[in-house]
Amino acid sequence: RRLHIIMFGKILLPIDPSKRLKPARDYAIALSERLDVPLIAVFVGNPKKAGVGTASLDTREGFAALGKRQLKQIVEANDSIDIKPIIKNGKRHKILADMIGQDIADTLVLGPFRSYFSRWFTGSEVERILEYETSNTFVVREFHPLPGPGSPALVVFDGHEFSDNSIISIENFAKKFGCDIELLYLGKEVLDTKFIDSLVATLRERLGEKHHITSTIQSHSFFKSRKSITNSVIDSEGARIVVLPDISHLVSEFLLHEVVLGTSVPVCLLR
Repeated sequence: RRLHIIMFGKILLPIDPSKRLKPARDYAIALSERLDVPLIAVFVGNPKKAGVGTASLDTREGFAALGKRQLKQIVEANDSIDIKPIIKNGKRHKILADMIGQDIADTLVLGPFRSYFSRWFTGSEVERILEYETSNTFVVREFHPLPGPGSPALVVFDGHEFSDNSIISIENFAKKFGCDIELLYLGKEVLDTKFIDSLVATLRERLGEKHHITSTIQSHSFFKSRKSITNSVIDSEGARIVVLPDISHLVSEFLLHEVVLGTSVPVCLLR
């Protein structure tokens, strides 16, 4: 009997005052509408990060007021879905991990963050959050349409031991969005292709004729990075999203780092 994996049931969008988060906000709203699931927006204030860890009560209340304004703007700017606003204080990555652990949400949508009182962060904050998280996560730097018919999801990996959970997760993603699947194996060396052929056959059997399943095997090198190969395949296949099945050692830390911070389309980590 196959396992049933529930994914993308409750979406959590962390926000801060950065305009760079608008693509992630719009993507989270689009996901909530498409999948008909709740969306929670959370503002996490951290006075210590802004250098005011011993600040007065007035300063701390200022953070709360800032969060309320940001959340109010998001809620009032959208009339298609209900957005639940939450304000928290503390380290963002720990707060988000606690919220996921408490089943407040099961899916994160992240954009590039910056501190309101200091410079914005290019990727360190996103990676710090991902280190603590075990939930499915979308990383959105520029808005793109959601995956769907006629546009494949590019599933990228550099491991070759596919568990039933990993296969079911890819299968469920394709069903959720009605999209085709293009598998991209990115290893240092081209291995025996039997494991890819077997994976393609399994997905074709489970998904049926409505979904087109194809595969590509490429080896990376100093002159051909994981990022450049991935972006090249995105362009050639017209993919709207990259999927990293971070399950059973299918995705190395090197691949995760390069793809999350460097792809030209949103990335979805399946966990």
